[in-house]
This record gives sequence, structure tokens and C-alpha cells, in this order.
Amino acid sequence: MPDVLVPAWLGELRPLREALPVRRPGLWPGVALLLLAVLLAGLAVAGREDAAHPEQLSPGPYFEQARARGRLIVGVRAYPRPALPGMPVVAEPDFLDAALAQALGDYLGLPVETLGLSPERREAALREGRVDLLVAGAAAAGNGAAIPASRRQGEGALIALRGLDIHTGEGLRGRSLCLAEGSPYRGPLAERHGARLREYPSAVHAIAAFMAGECQALAEARGLVDWLLQQPDWRFYRRLPLDLQAPASGHVRLADSEPQAQAWLAAALVDWQRRGRLDEVLAQRTGELAFDVLKLDQGLVCH
Repeated sequence: MPDVLVPAWLGELRPLREALPVRRPGLWPGVALLLLAVLLAGLAVAGREDAAHPEQLSPGPYFEQARARGRLIVGVRAYPRPALPGMPVVAEPDFLDAALAQALGDYLGLPVETLGLSPERREAALREGRVDLLVAGAAAAGNGAAIPASRRQGEGALIALRGLDIHTGEGLRGRSLCLAEGSPYRGPLAERHGARLREYPSAVHAIAAFMAGECQALAEARGLVDWLLQQPDWRFYRRLPLDLQAPASGHVRLADSEPQAQAWLAAALVDWQRRGRLDEVLAQRTGELAFDVLKLDQGLVCH
């Protein structure tokens, strides 16, 4: 370190330090440290290998029905997207749910059938065995496993009219807030900030409701919020000074708590996230939502 960077009082200690006999470290401490580093590195690699290969785990007896059937049936969220007035209403599977369903089928080596389910039909479909798995958003609880939070797309943001007096998270308490059903930001907003949440079938429905004045703020992925604020129609809005972190990207539900199935499912979801597929799908989802918002601007409506 150059002398100019060393405090002056350290200079007084130098003669004393230089007068002391030099003790050279023996060989064994260095060897021990090297062996410890190798051991820790080996454990870390082993942990990554376990998480990276869920196909080496047995899915257990839970999936025997899917194997006998020859396909995996996954219940997903479904909702109509913006369409011209008078056009038939067709509910389409959620983009994230459908991509994850296909990934789980690939892990099992089975073709996939997605079954779009309204909120009131989901629990019965899972309980009665009409679906093998249920992708139920981040607010779900019960048997199954959580989808780990996205590394790049997990940050959320809030958007509101410029004149709204909200400068801290405490300012959200009691405020009405639009967000999509199963939003990964639901928990922090309700439990930590005390917002009054209004949930809609999808993000584009929540955006349409916010623009119609049904809520005082909108919660969505930061990438989408930043894109919205670049659009001419959003010049009267601002991003609130509050960052949101998703504790999980969603949940996949099982009908029961069969241990092998739960362990396999958790490993598959972690692997999917670590391979970057979750980030990719969420980035594509943002693009799909941006396109749907442009449809809203052209007068197309959500039914």
C-alpha cells in the first residue's frame, strides 16, 4: 500500500514491527487451508449437481396415473386477452403457466395437456384427479413446491398518477391497488404495506382496470412498469419510490403430500430456474403483455 494511503500513526509502529523476529509459516497450515478449500468446492459442486439433474430422482408413485395415461395434465390459469368488440371470448392459458407445464412434462418425458381453470374450479379439479398438477400463482398454499424467485425478473414496481401523495411504503396503507391474480408481489403489499388489493384475472386486466380509475396504484414487474412509463399515454404517471422483491415466482400444487413427488417437483423447479429458463419466460411474458397493452391503446377490450 503506498505511504500516502497509510494513516500517519501507523508509521510510528513500523520500527517496532521491523525489529521483531520474522516467523515464517510452516507448510502444514497452507496445506490444511488448501484441503479445506477443495473440500468446500467439492461440496458446492455436489450440491449444484443434485439440483441440476432432477431426472435422476424418482418422481414416485404420485405420477403413475400420468404415466399410465401417457400424458401429463396440468391445470393452469386462463383468461381472455384483448380482442375486438363482438368477437368470441376465448380464454387462453397464462404464458408462464403454460411454459412451466411444458417444462415439467419434458422432465418427466411425457407430452403435456394444459387445462385452463377458473379460480373456483381449481381445487376441485386437483382433488378429483382431473389434473396431475396445478400451477396456481404465488399466493397458493398446500402440498407442492414453490417456484424460486427470478434472478433478473423478480423485482416489482408500483405506478400511480403523478399527483398522488405517496412517498414511502407506509403511504400505501389503506390504498387500493390493482394487480394480477397470483401476483408474486401480493404478500409483501398486503402484509408489509397494508394495501387494499384488487385482483384481476391477468396483468392486462389489472392494467385496464388501473387506467379506468378502479385503483390508486398498479403493481407489476419493474420491466413492464418501466416500459409503460415510456408510452405517450402514461406521461401523467410515475413509478413510486418503493421496490418490491418477489419471495417466489409461483407455486405448483399436488393433490397430496407424497414425499417423493414433492422432492422431485422441488428439484425440477429449482433446476428450471437455475438454467435461466424462468428468466427467459418472464422476459417473454413482459413482451406479450406490452403487446396486449398496445392492443388496449388501439381500442381492443378485455372481456
